[in-house]
Amino acid sequence: MGTKQTSTAANSKKGRVARKLKDTTAQPSKRGRKSDSNSTDPEKIKEWLDKTVEGPWTVHAIPVSNKRKRDAPSKMLVEDRLFEERLNVQYEVKPRDRWEALKTYKKFTVASESIATGDCILVGHSDGGEDADTGVDLADQWKAVVLEVRALDSEHVYLRVGWLNRPEDLDSGRKDYHGENELIPTNQMDVIDAMTVNGKIDVTHWDENDTDAQMVNENQYFWRQTFDYVGSKTFSKLRQICKDNRPQNPDEMIIECPNADCGNWLHARCVVEQAAKAAAEEASGKAKSNTHKKRQSRNVYTDTNRTPPAAKAKQGNFTAELYLASPPSTEPDEISVKPAATKPEIIITDPKGEKQAQDLYCLCCSKPIE
Repeated sequence: MGTKQTSTAANSKKGRVARKLKDTTAQPSKRGRKSDSNSTDPEKIKEWLDKTVEGPWTVHAIPVSNKRKRDAPSKMLVEDRLFEERLNVQYEVKPRDRWEALKTYKKFTVASESIATGDCILVGHSDGGEDADTGVDLADQWKAVVLEVRALDSEHVYLRVGWLNRPEDLDSGRKDYHGENELIPTNQMDVIDAMTVNGKIDVTHWDENDTDAQMVNENQYFWRQTFDYVGSKTFSKLRQICKDNRPQNPDEMIIECPNADCGNWLHARCVVEQAAKAAAEEASGKAKSNTHKKRQSRNVYTDTNRTPPAAKAKQGNFTAELYLASPPSTEPDEISVKPAATKPEIIITDPKGEKQAQDLYCLCCSKPIE
């Protein structure tokens, strides 16, 4: 994963969307100090910034656990606000003197939106999709957390950010267990022009180990895993579930085995895949003897007035669909001509289009799931 480069055409946006400091609430910190040298003279810095084509500052970072060099204590700072302690790093912004010559602020504004340190933002880039006037493609935008705001004046505002990557932006790529709106915070940091910011977004933490935690909304950006970009180049661990020992995709259903001696969580996808495979093998005479397979099959399925299946899988010409229990209608004027399903079940459709209902069985303990 290379360094992200924001659009060098950011200055062209100045007449369209104003990016400026929040003058009424911005409080310069004591860290922002000016040197008497020419390199930190405001006019010299302005001239240098206006002539710089690529990003004027770079962020050098090393793991906190590494031994510092002899001169490191006076230069390296510690960043400990990157979502998890494992992402803590020592860092230095170069050229340091010109960076520290800028004043620091608590917040800045994008058009009429106030953005503060600690907020997550959308960042436009030269690959397109950053035009807020014609509609921002949220999926295409880079995402980051604002760690520091510094400015020379209202036309020269810069942010030190930590990147939140989409799974496909990392070398390992997107996996089948990644949610559509899942982001992976890293300790990769850059300094970007505030002119490239396209607004603020809400990113929530989903603790998958908390069984009482509410599932994330389908339109909500979230994170549950981090990637140590600076040090070990490793991901934090995800909870492994089901017979295949794979993480959960938060966009897909999982089922808990109610048996006290088991209690495993199952991927609904794995359940229907196994059911479709078993039906195909049984039809071809390849199925091994299994006592519960015959007794779980029930009458031919005829109800066509159901909600969409919670999971679906195909094996050859056989299709398996998982339907959940559906309580009867509570509408006083509505009459149900067909009984509601009182428990979850799998519907197998054979090559002739005939349907048959089957009970659910745990893939780990083989006991029925009621």
